[in-house]
Amino acid sequence: MFYKKPTKQIYFDRNQSQFVSIDELVPQDHLVRYVEAAIDFHFIYHHTQPLYDETLGRPCLDPVILFKIMLLNFLYGKNSVRATLEETKVNMAYRWFLGLGVHDEVPHYSTFSQNYIRRFRGTKVFEHIFASVLNRIMEHKLLDSSLLFVDGTHVKASANKHKRKKMIVKATTDIYKDAIEQEVNQYREDIGRNPFDYNDDDDTPEVQDEETGEIISKKKSTEQTKSITDKDAGMYVKGEKERQFAYVDQVACDKYGWIVAHQTNPGNIHDAKAFLPFYNEVVSFVKPSVICADSAYVTPKILHRLSLDNVTLIGPYQRPKGKKTSSLHKSDFTYQLEIDAYLCPNQKWLKPYNITRDGQVEYKIYKYECADCPMKDRCIKQATHKTVQRHLYEDLLLKAKQDRLSKEGKEWYKQRKHTIERIFAQGKEQHGLRHTRVRGLQKNRDYRSLLYACMNLKKLALLFQRREESSCYSY
Repeated sequence: MFYKKPTKQIYFDRNQSQFVSIDELVPQDHLVRYVEAAIDFHFIYHHTQPLYDETLGRPCLDPVILFKIMLLNFLYGKNSVRATLEETKVNMAYRWFLGLGVHDEVPHYSTFSQNYIRRFRGTKVFEHIFASVLNRIMEHKLLDSSLLFVDGTHVKASANKHKRKKMIVKATTDIYKDAIEQEVNQYREDIGRNPFDYNDDDDTPEVQDEETGEIISKKKSTEQTKSITDKDAGMYVKGEKERQFAYVDQVACDKYGWIVAHQTNPGNIHDAKAFLPFYNEVVSFVKPSVICADSAYVTPKILHRLSLDNVTLIGPYQRPKGKKTSSLHKSDFTYQLEIDAYLCPNQKWLKPYNITRDGQVEYKIYKYECADCPMKDRCIKQATHKTVQRHLYEDLLLKAKQDRLSKEGKEWYKQRKHTIERIFAQGKEQHGLRHTRVRGLQKNRDYRSLLYACMNLKKLALLFQRREESSCYSY
């Protein structure tokens, strides 16, 4: 078989010059065009201007370009800023979005991190950018904050799980427990018992916080597994999953999937404990009427706080804990609100005699009062008495159950898979939410503000494009 010279030239002259604008090289249906048309990025100047000094130093990189680099990084789920800027060298769409010409030099990959260290760290710039995108959504009346969906997701930290050590640290104080403590002590006084002294720790030995060196009481200390690589990350263990250092993101969205608020915490903080600070700081300002959440959030303390704002909490069905037995259950006893007592199936009264520090009221009946009861063997398991517990906020738990079983509650909870769960799925599959890229709690919070702002902006840009296309087809 002999070689035959092709009749048509395959390769063109690569050194030839052509006159073409960079705008012509970017397809009209490219995502960066939709994002650029969705919002005016000049608002970044307003938020960053106080952080720059025009009289000192060399000319700085345009802050709009600086933050657009990070938006591109999150928009396409790149693993690093370096990978994004390497592609920018040959990607005309990236250059068009950043406002760089064909021959303009691409910024160094460390530019943003150095600007963060010198200018943006400790500021509210990232929160303002997220809020500005959210305000853009609200200007078009696309947000409905009456119904919010709240959940948390764990994001693996950039920390080796084998580089860890156990440390004695100060336990996190719950600043929202004062109200229930006052009610517990008031109830104890009503039943003739002495109130608890929650601050009584004089007899507790003192220990040293190994992280800060502070001398604290042993009662207020706890032992935690700390990462040597990232001290702010928390050890996360759930079920049969692998132990790893992680951060947990609390996120709230509306029924249309717009991210309304977010907050990042160490991965060893339970969702129920992280929710109240999240609600009071960033969620309550939108004034929701209904919050739909997972079973971890259906606790007496959370229900009590939401009831003060007339907010309804919708949670899922919770399977009863423990093994099934033939013993009488709490549901077999009837609570009488007027006299604050339980009536047993044999028409005997269980009266309150104690309350625990966490608000569990204990109702008791003695064994000698049930001598002629045919259900005594099924009921009384202790030596001298039968006890039934009821929380101070038990009525709120019952109301939450009624709301869950209502027709509206069932419909609201079904929307979780189309809203908050979809946001987490898209974030992890498309925008790099599976792993953190930085270390430190504050830095993760700042970077996450850009990530969630990017997700809202992408959704807004695609929505505007669909509206424009539908208006064109209508003529």
